[in-house]
Amino acid sequence: MKTVSHVDRIAGSRWFPAVIWVTRLLLGALFVMSGLVKGIDLWGFIFKIEDYLGVWDMSQPRSLVLMAAMLISGYEFVFGFLLALGCYKRVAVWALTAMMVVMLPLTAYIAIANPVSDCGCFGDFWVISNTWTFIKNILITAGLLFLLVFNSRLKAAMFKPAIQWIVGAWISLYFIIVSLYGYNVQPMADFRPYPIGSYLIDRDTTVADDESQLDADPDDEDFDESDMIFIYEKEGHRQEFTIDNLPDSTWTFIDRVESCDEDIKHEKGSDFVVYDREGDDVTSEAVTGEGTELLVVIPEPRRIDISYTYFLNELKQWADTSDVRMACVIAADRRGMDYWKDVSMASYEIYSAEDTKLKELSRGTMSLVELHDGRVTAKYTLSSIDGDIMDKGPSGKDLLRRMAPEPSYWLKALTGVFGVTLLLLYLFQNIVLAVSARIRRIYQKKAVNLQAKSENGHDGQ
Repeated sequence: MKTVSHVDRIAGSRWFPAVIWVTRLLLGALFVMSGLVKGIDLWGFIFKIEDYLGVWDMSQPRSLVLMAAMLISGYEFVFGFLLALGCYKRVAVWALTAMMVVMLPLTAYIAIANPVSDCGCFGDFWVISNTWTFIKNILITAGLLFLLVFNSRLKAAMFKPAIQWIVGAWISLYFIIVSLYGYNVQPMADFRPYPIGSYLIDRDTTVADDESQLDADPDDEDFDESDMIFIYEKEGHRQEFTIDNLPDSTWTFIDRVESCDEDIKHEKGSDFVVYDREGDDVTSEAVTGEGTELLVVIPEPRRIDISYTYFLNELKQWADTSDVRMACVIAADRRGMDYWKDVSMASYEIYSAEDTKLKELSRGTMSLVELHDGRVTAKYTLSSIDGDIMDKGPSGKDLLRRMAPEPSYWLKALTGVFGVTLLLLYLFQNIVLAVSARIRRIYQKKAVNLQAKSENGHDGQ
């Protein structure tokens, strides 16, 4: 009597195909989403990798980090898609399991040591805690181990084996286009705090806050000073104090400023803040919230490309004649601001802001952000702008329209073409295979005829 193993018994269950397909789709969708959101915003993933490297004191050239970011996110996206479609049943599962062999202990370490605020698994699209990231990876690994045993036992797949390489190539091409566009222009989908259509600052609120700060009386019981830093001076030495640790009467009061404590800022809803050379908050002056404004955004001063200075100065001249206000916001102290002003010979105002805020606002080492009445209307990476655009076509506000990319439009169009092509390939794969077989037979026949002629020629000699 033939014994049936436990594995064969499960594979023979009538629920087996449904369980396998559901597992494929769920795990595949997670990897696809993880890879896609990181690939769309490749800059965000680069910054996250550099956060890890900084914690481990393993800084690497940006070019290597870029390659790693693209390879990791593309690996997840392509193999996740193949898993969801049932293609390359053994290879896809083994490839993703190998990835989890690395990611599972890594996320365990992150959950325990907490070196970064979040792992960045889903970019800015879905931020989850380090603990939940580790739990998620345990469940994913369990699902992949299940598929390692049973996935290849279900022969059914959306695409036949002979056509799977076309599917893999098409998926890879889609990802490469999306990620390179996001890196060189701007992300096609923006999950950050300042997407197009949002307000960078609320002018009315900013004005009200400025007035309330000026009018606030420190002796007023309703005045909350818990988020303020008090500056006192004694014998030429200045020092900062909190409300709970004020000095004695031998110190002279100089000023009070908003605390730089990020937790306090987050709790009070503090958002985009701009400073002048003296370190004073001049947000309402730098971003007026009136009319059209252009911000030159430089989040990484050490990576400045001075080749753009001529274009920016030309743009400033155009802005002065087109009722457009132009300013620069750089993540630097007074010396960094002065350096940029000297090296670029800038005639526009230069302000300072926190580098993380600038990275959230716009991607790229140098970029432009266009505002209308305080609302973000366009973002441009300087490298994506045609250097001769100032000399082409009419001037006026039309220049901004011609410069502005339309990432959301391109993402919808590209994704539509990608999805329709996959659907047509699925519906007509038999025809594609038949045509392919026909072409192969024709070439084989020609090869046989050429060989026969060659042999006849040798016999005649």
